[in-house]
Amino acid sequence: MKIKFQILMAVVFLASSCSVNKLILDANNSFSGNEYFMAAEKYRIAIQKVKDKSQKPSLYFKMAESYRHLGNYPKAAVWYKNAIRSGYKDTTVELIYADVLRSAGKPDEAKSIYESELKKDPKSKWASNGLESVRLIQEWKEIPELYQTENLKSINSTANDLAVQILPGINPSIGLQSSRKEIPDIKMNPVTGQKYAGFFVSFFDSIKQKWSVPILMKEPGSLNSPNEEEFLNLDQTMQLLVYAKAIPQIQKPAVSQLFYILKKDGQWTNPVPVPFTADGSDYTCPMITENGKTLWFSSNRAGGKGGFDIWKSQLSGPGIFSEPENAGDEINTSGNEIYPFEKPNGYVYFSSDFHPGLGGFDIFQVQKNNGKWQIDQLPPPVNSPGDDLAIQFYGNLEKGFFSSNRQGSRGMDIYSFFLPPKLFQCFGKIHDSETDSILPDVNIRVVGSDGSSQKIRSVNGRFQASLNPESDYAIVVFANGYLNAQAKLTTRGLRTAKEFEVDIRPIPTNKPIQIDNINYESGKWELLPQAKSSLDKLVDLLKLNPEAIIEISAHTDDSGDEKFNMELSGKRAASVMQYLGEKGIPAKNLNSKGYGESIPLKVNQKLAKQYEFLQVGQVLNVATINQLESEKLKEIARGLNRRTEFRVLQVRSVPGSK
Repeated sequence: MKIKFQILMAVVFLASSCSVNKLILDANNSFSGNEYFMAAEKYRIAIQKVKDKSQKPSLYFKMAESYRHLGNYPKAAVWYKNAIRSGYKDTTVELIYADVLRSAGKPDEAKSIYESELKKDPKSKWASNGLESVRLIQEWKEIPELYQTENLKSINSTANDLAVQILPGINPSIGLQSSRKEIPDIKMNPVTGQKYAGFFVSFFDSIKQKWSVPILMKEPGSLNSPNEEEFLNLDQTMQLLVYAKAIPQIQKPAVSQLFYILKKDGQWTNPVPVPFTADGSDYTCPMITENGKTLWFSSNRAGGKGGFDIWKSQLSGPGIFSEPENAGDEINTSGNEIYPFEKPNGYVYFSSDFHPGLGGFDIFQVQKNNGKWQIDQLPPPVNSPGDDLAIQFYGNLEKGFFSSNRQGSRGMDIYSFFLPPKLFQCFGKIHDSETDSILPDVNIRVVGSDGSSQKIRSVNGRFQASLNPESDYAIVVFANGYLNAQAKLTTRGLRTAKEFEVDIRPIPTNKPIQIDNINYESGKWELLPQAKSSLDKLVDLLKLNPEAIIEISAHTDDSGDEKFNMELSGKRAASVMQYLGEKGIPAKNLNSKGYGESIPLKVNQKLAKQYEFLQVGQVLNVATINQLESEKLKEIARGLNRRTEFRVLQVRSVPGSK
C-alpha cells in the first residue's frame, strides 16, 4: 500500500503543476505504454479538471479500458457506461461493456446488449459467444457444484499472487509469482501499481496441515531481478528452468521474453533467451510437460489467430527448442488464450477471455478426439465471473491449484481445488449377438481416458467395474470365437454417484452376420443414406478388430433373371466394400462377392422370435416360400432373402490384447 500511496502523491503533484491538456497527454502516454494503473489515476484527475465536454467520452473510455486491463470489472463497467452515455463511438464498445458486465456479476444486463448487437450483425461470433456465456451462467446455477475450492489464506497476500507450478520433488511445495512487500527491490510496476513480481515458494506443513508463508526463491540466484519476472516452470528432472521476463524498451512498452537456465554439475548456468522469443513479440506462461518433450507457452507472435495464442515447441535436448507450432483454431480465438498446462494423460488446460464462459478469463479443458481438440469449460466453482487463471494439477489427479480475482479475493489470490470422491460402478452382461445366449467366462479390459486400465474376467456372463470421475471409458470384451466388442460410457460432468448398466454382444466368427438396413432401389446397387449409418457401425467394429479379414456378401430373392441377380448382387457387395475402404478399412482386410439367389436365408433364433410364421433352421427357398399361407408372408420371406451379410474369413489375436 505504501507504493500505491507514493504513486498517487506523484500523480497529484503532477496534476497541480500541469495544464489539463498536458495531463491528458501524459495519461495517454501511460495508456499507450500499457501502464494501466498509472493511466487510470491520471485520467481520474484529468476528468475532474477538463471543461471541454467533447473530450470526456474518450477519457471515460480509456479510464474504462485501464480498469478492464487491471481486472477491476465493476469499476470498468461504470466508466464504459459513462463513455457510451456521453456519446463515445466505437464499433466494439457495446460488446466490451457487455463482457465487463458479465464479469462484474451482471449477466442479465449483458444479455440484452448481446441480443441487440446480434440483431445488428447476426454473424457476430463475439455476440453469440456472449449469449452462450449467459446461458451457461444460468445453467450452472441449476446444478450442484462439482469441485470443492478454498482460498489459501496462509499463502495469499494483499498483492497479486499467482500459483505457477507444483514444484517437482518429494516434499509438497508450490512455486508462486507475487508482488508482495517481501521483494527486496522497491521498484513499482506502473501497469499494476504494485511491485514488480518475483518468485516465491511455499511448503506444506504435514503436522499443521497447512501451507507455509511463502519465502523468496533463492535458487537459481539469477532470478528475482529488478525487472518483472513471470511464470517460472521447472522440468521434472530439475535440470531445466524456463521463465518469462520483461525487457524494457526505449519509449515503448516492455516486451516479455522467455529465458531458460540449465543445471550443470550442480550449478545453475546464466539465463539464456529462448531463441525464437527475440522477435519483439510478447512471450509468457511457459510450461514444460512431465515427459520433458514439449514447451507450451502463450504469445502474440505473428501467425496467431488474434491476441495471445497458445503455442508449443518441441524439446530435443537441454535448451534445444524447435520452431513454435500454433495450437490451432479449436483452442485459439481472436481473443486471448493464456496459461497452458498439460497433464501426463494428454489433457491440456488454458484460460481464455473469448470462448463462452462465466466471466473474464475462464479455464478450459481440451483433449484430442478423432484428431481434433474437444473443448470443455471447467464448471463452477473453479470458474467464476472474475478472472480464473493458471490451473495446476497433481499428475492426473483432479486436484491442484488455480488463481483468481473473484469476489472475496484480495487482488489475484491462489485457490486449491479437488474433486470429492464419488462412486461410479459399471454392471455388465455379455451375450452372443445372434443367439442371445450368455458368454460365461471372457476377458474384459476397461480403459479410461485418465490413463487407468483394468483387466477383469466375467463370471456367468456378468462383470462389475469401478470407474473414476471425469473420464471416458471403453469396455472391450475378448472372447474366443468372437470378434472383439466394446461399449463406451463417460463419467464426465456427473455430479452424483451413478450405476451404469451395459449389455455387450460380441459377434461370432463362425457364421454369416446380416447387416441391418442395407437396402437398394430396385435393380440398383448405390448405397442409400440409411445404409451408411449401419455400415459406420461395421467400420467401428472392424477398427476394433484390425486383424479380421471379412467377406461382404450380397444376396437377392428368386425374382427375375438368375444371371442378372448374380451380377447385381456382385455390384452391391462391391459398393459396400468400397464404402468401408473409404472409411479407412484396409483393402487387405476386405473381400466382396455376390451370390444372387443361390443361397437362401436359413432362419435363426432371432428371426424366429421376430416372425412367428418362421421356424429355426428353416431355409427360405422357393419351395418353402410357396408353402406360406398368404402373399404378404411370401413377400416378407423374399425380403429376408434380399440381404447383405459379412462373415469372418480369418482372424488373428492382437498380441497383448487379452
